[in-house]
Amino acid sequence: MWSRLVRARLFLDPIKIAKFFTYLPQFVRLFVALLRDRRVPIITKLVPVAGGLFLLSPPELEIEAIPFLGELDVLLIGYLTLKLFIWLCPPEVVREHVSRIARGS
Repeated sequence: MWSRLVRARLFLDPIKIAKFFTYLPQFVRLFVALLRDRRVPIITKLVPVAGGLFLLSPPELEIEAIPFLGELDVLLIGYLTLKLFIWLCPPEVVREHVSRIARGS
């Protein structure tokens, strides 16, 4: 049972990856809209800024020496930063922007 769960989480489904890249422009529009919205607190807007600064800081040489792990930490930090940003935004504001983007306006 445990091995099935681990395998399911570790190996990404190509269909899910394709859907992610299909919806990537909408996610970018959502993040930009939330950053511009005055109803989102300033402290919440600092989360993606802090994540970006962390990603731009000098790399740790011991992790960069291992080819795959160097890129993996960048992706993980970026994902967690944006996930935290969405989680901290007011839910009604996020829903409003998601529905506006879905309508195409």
